[in-house]
Formats: sequence, structure tokens, C-alpha cells
Amino acid sequence: MNAADIARLLRPDAVHRDVYADAALFALEQERIFRRAWIYLCHESEIARPGDHVLAQLGPDEVIVARAADGSIAAMHNRCAHRGTRLMVAPRGNTRLFTCAYHAWSFGLDGALDSVPAPEGYAAGFAGGKPGPGLARVARVASYRGFVFGSGAAAGPDLCVFLGGLASALDNMVDRAPGGAVTQAGGRLRMEFRGNWKLFMENAVDLVHPQYVHGGSVAVAREARDAAQLEGQAGQTTQMLLANGLRLSDWETIGLHAFAEGHVFMDGFYRDGVIASERADPLFERYREALVETHGETKVREILAMDRFNNLIWPNISVNSRFQNLRVVQPVAVDRTVVTSMCFRLEGAPPEMFDLSLRFLNTASSPASLVASDDLEIFERCQRGLADPAADWVDMSRAIGRDVPVGGGAIDAPGTSELPARAQMRAWRTWMEAESA
Repeated sequence: MNAADIARLLRPDAVHRDVYADAALFALEQERIFRRAWIYLCHESEIARPGDHVLAQLGPDEVIVARAADGSIAAMHNRCAHRGTRLMVAPRGNTRLFTCAYHAWSFGLDGALDSVPAPEGYAAGFAGGKPGPGLARVARVASYRGFVFGSGAAAGPDLCVFLGGLASALDNMVDRAPGGAVTQAGGRLRMEFRGNWKLFMENAVDLVHPQYVHGGSVAVAREARDAAQLEGQAGQTTQMLLANGLRLSDWETIGLHAFAEGHVFMDGFYRDGVIASERADPLFERYREALVETHGETKVREILAMDRFNNLIWPNISVNSRFQNLRVVQPVAVDRTVVTSMCFRLEGAPPEMFDLSLRFLNTASSPASLVASDDLEIFERCQRGLADPAADWVDMSRAIGRDVPVGGGAIDAPGTSELPARAQMRAWRTWMEAESA
């Protein structure tokens, strides 16, 4: 497809259903977006020591991300240079060499070929001790505040430029750690739904749906509130569910902010109890004191004043810096998506602060979550409907006349606007129209 073909799929206020339902278009997304844009791979805390490695997805490609002996980070395709065998199987580990289970070719932590059995059986160069083919390297790897990204394109914007205005979400998460760093901890949760990946990204900052889609969980939370069950971790869950019960007029006051790169964030809406942005309880006071020791009072006020909910770094991650959660949206097929959710420990913070992150993860992103199960059901209903050719266009016009450019490529809108979906589609078009790497 050329640029004109792509352009025909988009209108200022609508998107053609093929953008969600056409398998050939999905394959093109993998090539033009997920093999070129900066994609989150892992956190440096997962590969802290030389030899530590994890498996990650760079779009459709599985890659090994490893800490080399010199402390550098390398990312290589998980494919043996000999016969193409999948090299590593375990999701993480520590090793000195990556050795293929098929013919025992071994590769160093940087992907360079280390040894082959009976080298005289191969080309003359092997027997002569000359280096043979190593693992295919990911074209570019970079880390921002400990978050490691990769790009399959040798050229393009560097990571800081790509992150643009949403680098602030990662900054804020790390700045909230009195010890100056975060550590990925607590395991991971995975959910799969039968729908297109863009449905998840658009919905994460759609503020019209909570009142309707999550009405059941709000009703359950109201029963718990009326029974005064607001203590401890159960109380946190109740408060999180209750927060979705705002009226449309309330959601309208929650700001939405979009950037030219397709990144979007929404202002926070948690106001009460342990989920409030600043609290008057002994735990939070101990945490705040530790922050002040690190940053000073003025900086701490700035850090805690950043009250956001979902920060979307396009194309496929959602960050909640207040609760140190991150979700990765992995497209698998045009109608199949896997969402992996994880949380981070604030180094130097009271241990109980991590309990808040874990509870947030389980309440919002667990397969048992009342909120997540609502959303996934809606995504699957959307996908079923979009497969029907009865109508070609998907409306995204809500509040289109109320978008306000604020400079630097940023746009603001009231909370019930469909600005986030429109902004993501503009980024989608930019990347899809670029026919050459």
C-alpha cells in the first residue's frame, strides 16, 4: 500500500473499519510501525548483572536482551545464525554464552559467534579461527531512565525525540523513588483478547465508557462503601472501583493531552483515601519525608503534583507513574492481542508503598479484575462488529471542534473528547505512509 492507499482509510472524524479488521493491513503495521518505532523491551533492573538476559518482543520478532560483560546492553534476534533455530526458550536467565540446542553453535553476550563443534566441517574461515556469522542485532537499542527500548530501523528519531512529551511519565515514576531508581518486581500478569491492538490503546484514555462499561463494578464498590469496608487493601480496591463512577459532567473536567508523536495522557481522577495523590496518613508521611531528603521540598511538591492516570507512549505501552505500573500491548494477529502488565518497586521507599502498586496491578490489570474483564469483553464485541461490512466507517468525531493546540505539537481537549483516538490515528498514518525504512 502506498501513501494514497493509507490516506483513503482515514477521515478527520472517522476511520475505515479495515484499520482494525484487515489482516494484510495488520501485516503492514508490523513492518512499518513495530519493526521501526521505538518499542519497550525491558527494564535495566531485569538485566542488572553481566550475563543476565530476558526475552522480549520487538513487534513480531522475538529478541534476546542481554547485559554484556562490559555493562553495555545488547539486543539480538532469537534465531541461531546456523539453521535458524529459536536459540533461547526460558523467559529470563543468566549465562556466559548462548548455545543452540540443535548443533551447539555458541554466541557471546553481544551476539558474536564464539564457537562451533568441528569447525573444519564448515567453510575454511571457521577452521582458520576467523569469526563466522553472529546473531542478527537489533538495529538500535537505547535506555531512558532505566527503561530499555529497541528499534529495528537503523535510522530515525533517537529515543528522547521519539518519547517527546511523554518522557515526563517515565521521569515522574523514577523521581518518585527516594533511592533514585525503580526495580521491576512482583511478577507479570498477561491477558489475551480477541481484538485489534488499537482498541486497547484507544480505550485506555476514553472517558465516556467508564460510567457504562464499568457500572457493575461501581455498584459492587458502592455496596462495600455503604458497609464501611474501606480499610486496608480491600479498601484500596473499593476506592479504585468507586472512582469509575463519575458522571459524564465530571469526566468532562478531566483534561486530555495529545502529542504529535501519537502519545497521550489523561489527568488523574483519584481523589479519596489511599489512592489520593497526596494523603494525610503515617505511611505517606514517612514516604514523603524520604523523598524530601533526596530532592528537597520544592522538587517534591513538583513530583507529587503531577497527577495523571494513563500515560500512553505510542504505539503500545501505558504507564501509570503514580502507582508504578506499566502495560505492554503486543499485537499477535489482526484480531488477537496480548497485554502484559507489571509493576515497579520504588527504591528507598517504605516497603508498604509497593503494596499499593501490587494492589493497583491486581485491581486494574489482573485476569480476575472486574474492570479489565469489562474492557476485554467490549473489545471483543467491537472486533466482531467491525468484521461486518454493513458499514465501513468508525466514528471518532466526539468534541472534534474543541481540540485546542497548545504549542510544540501538543493538543488539549476536555475529558469526553475522542481526541486520543484521533491523535493515535494521525501517528498511525505517519508511520504507515513511510514506505521505505
